[in-house]
Amino acid sequence: MRIGDLLVRQADNDKIALTYGCQKINYKDWNEESKKVCEQINRIISKESKTVIIFLGNSINYAIAYFGITFSNRVIVPIGKQAKGPEIVSTVSYCESDMVITDAEGMEYLQSVFKEYAYKLNLFDIETYECVCIHPQFNYIEKHDEELDLREDENDTAIMLHTSGTTSNPKRVMLTHSNLINNIQSNIESLQLSSNDKGLIALPMFFGYCNTALFLTHVYLGAGLVIMSKMFSPKYFFELIQGEKITNFTGVPSMLLLLLTYRYVDKYDYSSLRIICFGGGKMPINKLEELIKKFESVNWIQTYGQTECSPRVTALLPPNTLRKIGSVGKEIPGVSFCIKRLDGHVCAENEEGEIVVNGLNVMKGYYKNSSETAKVKQKDGLHTGDIGYFDSEGFLYITGRLKNMIISGGINIYPEEIEQIILQHSGVNDVIVYGVDDDFYGERVEAKIVVSDEQFDLSELKEYCQSRMAKYKIPTKFEIVSELPKTYNGKLKRC
Repeated sequence: MRIGDLLVRQADNDKIALTYGCQKINYKDWNEESKKVCEQINRIISKESKTVIIFLGNSINYAIAYFGITFSNRVIVPIGKQAKGPEIVSTVSYCESDMVITDAEGMEYLQSVFKEYAYKLNLFDIETYECVCIHPQFNYIEKHDEELDLREDENDTAIMLHTSGTTSNPKRVMLTHSNLINNIQSNIESLQLSSNDKGLIALPMFFGYCNTALFLTHVYLGAGLVIMSKMFSPKYFFELIQGEKITNFTGVPSMLLLLLTYRYVDKYDYSSLRIICFGGGKMPINKLEELIKKFESVNWIQTYGQTECSPRVTALLPPNTLRKIGSVGKEIPGVSFCIKRLDGHVCAENEEGEIVVNGLNVMKGYYKNSSETAKVKQKDGLHTGDIGYFDSEGFLYITGRLKNMIISGGINIYPEEIEQIILQHSGVNDVIVYGVDDDFYGERVEAKIVVSDEQFDLSELKEYCQSRMAKYKIPTKFEIVSELPKTYNGKLKRC
């Protein structure tokens, strides 16, 4: 099965598939609109052109373009609308794309972005079907994408998602149709979802977390999806839950923490909401306990995954949500993992090591980056770079990232562990811990914090840390900032 088949098999379904503000489209019409986009792609670019860029925000048009590309047997390459000019040019060039699907706003912006581009490029407006060819006097970019040898089977690359990288090296994860389908099926079995469910999309649709766990999962089932047309806020969230009878939501901790601050929850009927899944950031344990107690009727499910794993690996399911709070649960069906020491030996229970994942969800590799692929995709599985341990019952706990590890005086320190403790402080809204060079210790620990009160007392925070963690883990310096820097994917950027 290929991901295009998910929509094709709903071709006669009149059920509303997507809602975006006042716009709605059923499965039948969605399939037809995507077929039209497929025809335009085949008309505009040659078969040798194997990738198509989507430069659209969350919308019904994004979904139409997505399946239009896969119907044309090409690889989907999404770029977030917040991406800057150099990032866009770098990605289009790196992925050897001859076509970008966008909207009227994007058409105007991209024509200025590609003003100095040295290759021919087609910009396609999905709203009007207008196609503008930039630099028609030039040749298309030369193709060296042997990795994308598309044979029209489930092992073809379906999508290339952005992960960590730089403008000069915009790393893209190649996920096959098989990777995605297997993770979708695992997700459905894990959460017991059905065609009667209705999901709410607030995360960017080009995020791996949203792409598979929410977007494609609901298409697989023929279930409904509501796409937020405004910025996330508790008021808007509860209006949609009540008005659309949403049954499940997938978000990040920063969104969910806002729900605790909202005073008018009792005005809304959110009884339809059965599941809230979350991951992709730090969730303070005390705040999670508050959420679980405040919204008792909701099943709160903490998940763990990576883009390279399509992405979901584990889920902490009821009835263990409170009993094992702080854990990310156990592997979902079809996925397995083990914990390994750096010397390759398997760790015992409660012993920290690197999480190594196996399953049909594991990526094909990094596009045009075989050396990086070889580092993480080894004979024993995908080396995630995440550090964790499992307890006597097999529940997984994440303690840090291997590449974030600080070595101070020969001692391994995981900043995520320190961040979790600092976040328990009532006056701290957010924190990032990192290492800086030190002539004596090699590295020392420092932190940036976002506080809730201008009169925040740093000396009190230091005392708080002294009573809760070993001296070598306590940041030697705290810097108060208004906000923390973020990466292209919306994750915190370590200094």
